Amino acid sequence: MAYLMGMSGSVKGQKFEIRKDRMTIGRNQINDVVLADEAVSSQHCYVTRRGERYVLHDLNSTNGTLLNFERITDEAELKSKHMIQIGSCEFMFNGDSEEGAGASTASVTQVVVDVGRPVINPTFFESVSPFGTRRKSNRNLWLVVFVVIGLAALASLLVFLVQIVK
Repeated sequence: MAYLMGMSGSVKGQKFEIRKDRMTIGRNQINDVVLADEAVSSQHCYVTRRGERYVLHDLNSTNGTLLNFERITDEAELKSKHMIQIGSCEFMFNGDSEEGAGASTASVTQVVVDVGRPVINPTFFESVSPFGTRRKSNRNLWLVVFVVIGLAALASLLVFLVQIVK
């Protein structure tokens, strides 16, 4: 029987058997394999069986579906040991060409996988820096000090010039 083997993250070591003609994968609970990952679309992709072949279809997902580290645009045929990446989850496809066609009508047990919080690029690096961040309030204080000193110097120069002219 063909299956997807989880290779990374919280799906690592889990086996997802393909027991019907179309196995859907996504974030929504209606999918056969549910991945609780913000990088996964609600209906991300599906694997379909065509005779003895299996085909991976992307459902115009936001972040795409990768097959052997290349983004697929519509569909791609799966071969044993192909790597599939959906969000932050990686799977290896294992096909079985000796399986009879009658097994394709069996149902798939729904599996819910919580992959935890996805890695998101921080917008402010102050939270990830081991050295902390500069205090921006000090910068404003120095700016005020320099402006006051500059105005005082300008006023002194003006008073000096007025004394010379008299």
